[in-house]
Order: sequence, then structure tokens, then C-alpha cells
Amino acid sequence: MSITNLNYSVTKIKVSGILILVLMLSSSCEEFIQIDPPKTEIISETVFSNNASALAAVRGIYSLMMTNQSFTNGNIEKYCGLSADELLDVSGSDEQLQFQYNSISSTNQVVLGVFWREAYSYINNANAILEGLANSSSISPDVKQQIEGESKFIRAFCHFYLVNLFGDIPYITSTDYRVNATASRMPVSEIYERVLDDLLEAEVLLKEDYSFSKGQRIQPNKGAASALLARVYLYLGDWAKAEMYATKLIDKTSTYSLAADLGDVFLANSLEAIWQLQPVTPELSTGQARLFILQASPNDVVLASQMIDSFETGDLRLDNWIGTFEQDDQTYFFPYKYKVYSTETITEHAMVLRLAEQYLIRAEAKAYQDKLTDAIQDLDIIRNRAGLSLIGDTNPSISKNDFLLAIEQERKVEMFSEWGHRWLDLKRTERAGQILGALKPDWQDTDELYPIPNSERLVNPRLTQNPGY
Repeated sequence: MSITNLNYSVTKIKVSGILILVLMLSSSCEEFIQIDPPKTEIISETVFSNNASALAAVRGIYSLMMTNQSFTNGNIEKYCGLSADELLDVSGSDEQLQFQYNSISSTNQVVLGVFWREAYSYINNANAILEGLANSSSISPDVKQQIEGESKFIRAFCHFYLVNLFGDIPYITSTDYRVNATASRMPVSEIYERVLDDLLEAEVLLKEDYSFSKGQRIQPNKGAASALLARVYLYLGDWAKAEMYATKLIDKTSTYSLAADLGDVFLANSLEAIWQLQPVTPELSTGQARLFILQASPNDVVLASQMIDSFETGDLRLDNWIGTFEQDDQTYFFPYKYKVYSTETITEHAMVLRLAEQYLIRAEAKAYQDKLTDAIQDLDIIRNRAGLSLIGDTNPSISKNDFLLAIEQERKVEMFSEWGHRWLDLKRTERAGQILGALKPDWQDTDELYPIPNSERLVNPRLTQNPGY
């Protein structure tokens, strides 16, 4: 399914007991062809006739994120973990092995269905909501402002992952298929400008607290926009702004704080959580738990030995966040940040943004500004929770270069199996070749980007292919 088809994709969903029409990605191009374009107008009239249905529309996007076979439902952890040095494939699936060997075909259905198609479907839904809001006079100003902020945040969030996985991409801001049908890839720098524009607007529009989601951290608020802004500025090398936005979150001690117990970090509405996604499938918990927790002999992925070996002796994260399964004298290791595979009462939400990352962002940003003493203090906060010795005690005169390597190491063991951080970190710091080249004999620098799906290029010839494919 190409992004050109997203304009008319429609289905019905039920959210919070309200039956509404929401623009969604149809399951096949054949289904798309049968959908009549004017239905989009009916959707606008129906969804944006009152506050409740409009709120349900944006919440429907989060439900999709947790029900679809999507990068947002544990699969970015899985496939980017294979691309990096975190996970090892034990399925024998050709398409999964392509990620592990960094030799991905442009016809790989995971690239198309899990990443490209899903991200653009959420973007299209966000655009449909923004267009509906602009044409509606029935939504109260405060609700309209919150929904507009969430929609722009979702659009920025999805484009952020697309640009980091594929490089140059189209930045889609309309549901007009005539525009999207011939959308060209924009340079990475321009994509980031638009991501920043959306995030900065979202930060202004979004509420400070979580009152709009009844106290649950399952919808983006102002803090979520600030958190993603901090990350984007870090990726762009704007150290001062990365520090400033991370500090915004760290200073809000009444709203956000590091969980003292590592076992509490990924609980629903943890104080460390900035934004989480709530499981919506009955009796099943997070996609990450269902993907990673081993209850029998592994048949999908396990943690790679080099990932286990990277933990320092005495690191509490090794005991708390890594599980083991033994069979026939063989021990398998798996990510165990989420503990519950199946439950009637949901106790864990999928963590998207959390405070620990902000300490790591601020430490790195300060280091690049030669504020090493302050940077060490931030990194030591994370190390202290993990039960490790403090750099401020053991190596207070550490060099800048060595400290940056220490941050890389800390990000690896703190953020493993979360949202592809390791894969994106290796690329943005230009360390992928050095680290992965030693592990993967066929590594090439062009492997840092995934291929543009061939089926998309057949529909839209303006979508050029990445080098190496």
C-alpha cells in the first residue's frame, strides 16, 4: 500500500464505547480501490460534530499503534535490535535474517508493512484529524487545542522514525491523494525542520498535566513534546537546546522522577514515564512482553551474547531487566523489562518516552559543551540507580572522548530493547561501521539506511532508492 492510497482508507472502530468513523489504512490495495472518496467528507462531519467523538478519533490512533503488526507495537525493538548488536535471530525467517545480516531486500515485507506503511497510516490519520478540526465549529476550544497538539506530535513522531530509518523521505501534511501520489523525498535537513516545527507547535498546544487522559500517561502532553525535542536537538548536534529541553523534564520533579526500583520503571503510569501506550488486546499485555518473554524454547529472537557481556559486574539492570530460559543445558537470554505476558488486569504500559533518556541526553549535550563536571553528575544518577560505581568518584578527570564513550555504553545498557535506540545511536554517532563491521563480515556503510520499499517506488516513480539497494 503506498502513501498515495492513504487518502481514502476508511474503516470503523469503537473507542471508549463510541462508534466513530476514522481514517485508517485498509488491509489491501484491492479494498482501497472499492472505497468511494466522498466517504472522507462523511467522516469529517461525523467525527468532528462533538468533543467526545473527536477525542475518540485521536485515541483511535493509539489503539491502532497497539493492535497492528507495527513498529509501534514492539517491532522497532525487534528489527532494529537485529540490525544492531542487541538481538540474535533464532527463527530462520529469511526476512528477519536480512535485518540481522544488514542485507535487506527492497521487497522485504517487514520494511513495507511494519515500518513504512504503518508510519504513514498514522501520519495520514493525524492529518485527517487536523483537517477535520480546521473545518469544525463544534469542538470546544480547549479540546480542539489538545487534539491539534496531539495530532502534530504524532505526525512529528512518525516522521522522526521514518527519517532515521530511511533517510530522505516525503513529509506528508495532507490527505489529498493528488498531492501524495507524486510526493518526492525531501532532504534529511528539511525533514528535521518540519519535525521541529510540528513539535514546537505541539508543545505550545498540549496540556502540562495528564488531566485529558484521566491521569494516565497514555496520551502525549507538553512533556512528551519537550522530550522528543530534546532528542531531536541532540541528533542535530544543537547541544544547548538539547540540554535546555532535557532540563525542562528533569526539573519537573513533581511530575517526573526516576523510579528508585528498576522493577517499577515500566509499570503503568510510572513516575518515570513521559508517554506510554496502553495495551488494548484483552488479556494480553504489551507487544514487547509478547515478543520477548520466553516461556518455551525460543523460536523468534534472543539477546545476543555481546549484549549480555556488555554489562558491568554488579549492574542491577542485568538482574532486573534480563530474563533467562534454560533448556537442554542451554541458557537463553531475553529482554525482561516487561514482566507480564498475559493478564486480566493490565499493570504495564509500553514505554515510549521516559525520564532516564533525558538524563542521558543532558549528559551528552553538556559534554559536548565542555561542561564535564555537570555531565558526569547526570550520568552518575543513572549509574547510581544501577548499583554501579560513580565516575565522579572513580575517574573525575575523565577525558571528553572517554566520557562520550561512557555515555554510549550507558545508553546501550539503559535503553536496550527500547524503540531502536541502540541502532539509531550507532548511526548518529557514526560508530556503526566500527562496532557492527567487527561483528558482521558483510557490513557496508550503506546498510545504515533501510531500502525504500520497491512497491512504493512502482506506484510513485519520484521515490528514489537509497544507495546500495
